[in-house]
Amino acid sequence: MRLSFEEVKSITFGSVNSFEDASGMHFAKCTDKQVAAFAAFWEGLGTNAKATTGIRLDFHTNSKRFAFKASSGRRFELYVNGTFREVYTRQNDDNAEFSYDINESTDENRITLYFPSHDIPGVLSYVKLDDGATLRAHEFDTKIFFIGDSITQGWNSHYDSLSYANRVSDFFNADSVIQGIGGAFFHASIFDDAIDYDPDIVIFAFGTNDWVHQKSYDELRKNTSEFIEAITAKFAGKKIFGISPIWRGNSGELKPAGYFVDICAAVKEEIVAHGVTLIDGETLTPHMTDFYSDLYLHPNGLGFGIYAESLCKELNKYVR
Repeated sequence: MRLSFEEVKSITFGSVNSFEDASGMHFAKCTDKQVAAFAAFWEGLGTNAKATTGIRLDFHTNSKRFAFKASSGRRFELYVNGTFREVYTRQNDDNAEFSYDINESTDENRITLYFPSHDIPGVLSYVKLDDGATLRAHEFDTKIFFIGDSITQGWNSHYDSLSYANRVSDFFNADSVIQGIGGAFFHASIFDDAIDYDPDIVIFAFGTNDWVHQKSYDELRKNTSEFIEAITAKFAGKKIFGISPIWRGNSGELKPAGYFVDICAAVKEEIVAHGVTLIDGETLTPHMTDFYSDLYLHPNGLGFGIYAESLCKELNKYVR
């Protein structure tokens, strides 16, 4: 049976906006206002804001077959009962249906399909299960809102589902929205206080791009402060965490905003000054190039695993 848009919508998580048109079923991690705000800085930021980072189907069914077709998106990753099983890769003109035979011994199984986190957004043409099959959305224990740059988006994790944000979400059995935007930095305009998402936990992680793009130390302090003020005003009473920048291999360079160590200190000071729980990013990943895909900035799959494990340990002090 082919699921209706409303049925697919009921089992889709990580999206703050959705609609259906002639090209298929669309889901977005950012509001239209946010996409416009990012694009106003430069086109690439707007493109990254449109990526379907962290969006996934997550449901339980007794169907013995799962199939879908996508009209957009390069790669989808499938988990069955929490185990990584398949990667489905499509080209721009790929019109093929992807399917998986569910040969589990259990009567009902959990199916999780991760949308592509980069480049072209994932758009579904349809989703199919066996005729008469059961369909039940997965139940989560908590809700987490991640906000950050390319590291939160999961750049170079190799598999999108293995980014630190997705791993942390899985550890806490969390329904999460992951607004990781490659190239992003602290700026109040990129947050939409009208966003329709009510999380239990908010985690933001910026600073490394601020070091590169902010024009001065004072500008960085101002933009960091205004962004955190917007977040704390919207999510007053929630558990809010700020992650300072993780290790960078080229931190000895001098930028207009200062040295990297000065930027990290400024971000930490602003997080604490606004009453947000600080997580020291420098303690989350190894300070060794082997754990970075580009040898200095973006963790590789192993590095993301260590990042996620370290972050879960820190969060456990406050949320368990």
